[in-house]
Amino acid sequence: MAGALVAAALVVAPLVTAGATAAEPAAWPADTVGVKGELVEWSSETNHTDYWKRLYPDAVSCYSSEGNTDHGRITDGGKTVTLNEYNPSWPGDHWEVLVIKAGNLWNSVIENPKAGIAYASPPNNGGQQANVSHWIVCKGETPPTVVVPTLDVTPPTCLAEGSITRSENADWTFKVNADGTTTWTAKPKTGTVFETGVKVGWVVGDLSKLTEGCDSEQPEQPQPISTDKVETAFDCADTTATVTMTTTTTSYVWDEETANWVLGVPVVGEPVVTERPLTQDELGDCPLVPGEIESVCVGDVPFLGYEVTLPEGFETDDETPVTITFVNPEGENYVVPGTHPLSSVVLWPGASNGTPKMWPGWELVNGEYVKTDGNFDWTRNGVTVRFEVNPSYETEVEYPAASALCANPPVGGGDDPSTPTTGTPASTDPEALAVTGGGISPMFAVAGGAVLLAGIATVAFAAYRRRHASAE
Repeated sequence: MAGALVAAALVVAPLVTAGATAAEPAAWPADTVGVKGELVEWSSETNHTDYWKRLYPDAVSCYSSEGNTDHGRITDGGKTVTLNEYNPSWPGDHWEVLVIKAGNLWNSVIENPKAGIAYASPPNNGGQQANVSHWIVCKGETPPTVVVPTLDVTPPTCLAEGSITRSENADWTFKVNADGTTTWTAKPKTGTVFETGVKVGWVVGDLSKLTEGCDSEQPEQPQPISTDKVETAFDCADTTATVTMTTTTTSYVWDEETANWVLGVPVVGEPVVTERPLTQDELGDCPLVPGEIESVCVGDVPFLGYEVTLPEGFETDDETPVTITFVNPEGENYVVPGTHPLSSVVLWPGASNGTPKMWPGWELVNGEYVKTDGNFDWTRNGVTVRFEVNPSYETEVEYPAASALCANPPVGGGDDPSTPTTGTPASTDPEALAVTGGGISPMFAVAGGAVLLAGIATVAFAAYRRRHASAE
């Protein structure tokens, strides 16, 4: 190919722009940066992609660029070009040729360039490595392998398995002729072609003569073909999987018309049923087991309290494996930051237990709370909450009722709790702080609550649970 490039360069040499001096013998500067290509003399023709596509018959498309593209980028301060990994969705299957342009003296040509390698720009008229002006890259497609089919026949005393050897790159068929000879014909398999002019039919001779002296005139019967179908079923309430394996066997039968063994009718065997323990991947398809999950008021701040259990047999070493997602039916979901233990409480989206305190669906404007459609207002009218480890579980949780201490900002003097003003904060009595919303059963004790609520929040939550437990 290098010879072809040189020849092409000689052909286009007369096309060099008038006034340009003839190029000196190709020579790379000693301090060249990058991997050097083949220096091919520049001409106006070589600036065009169709020139290189014609020159390389395996090229399917060529592209020209003055900067960085999906195909590659200019590197080393403008002295090299580095190609990106070849995308399988592109036409062709490899980089065919890279042509780096710099000045009007030489092209740096690299055949079958590799991704991730910095290839050098050519020298300029002064003998120094020039900055890349633009570069051309062609995508190529590997041509199919050209093969010659073979058919080797060894006339044995008996025609048995292995007597006729056929090339693996072709599908062979045969026809018994009227004179007793047999003609074998080869059809190329996908991805292969035969050399031009190759004859694909061979006359073997009378196959019956190859069986003289044998007990049978038939070739040895091939072994049956067996295929297994495996089906697995399990119930997440159990810890075992039921595996059913069915074997289908197809035997060869003798065909008088073609004088050959052919596949017969498949026979399906009796199913074999076994049991085995569920794998971790299978347990990962089972849902989390829910405990109590509900909205929780701690003082005048809304939280989500939850308890979930891993499916029986599922194992994790992570002490905080749970990801919690509030599912927005009309927009972007809210994922509670971080990961969490199997039981805990987390702050309700849009709420704040700091200063100033906030509630979902409300915002502070000039020191007063104002109703808004923003700040997670979509969580106030029943929201789906998803808990995920690998197993997952989701349920709808109701925001605390309007009469709950933590439903809205504090109100002062009005009968309508939906019209808040700044006023007296809710009670700080631990026995009165923790209440639940949504009409769901009271919340369980939450281990590690101090991670989310400092001091009084944990005490208040535990106090509420004790008070409710005694009431039961």
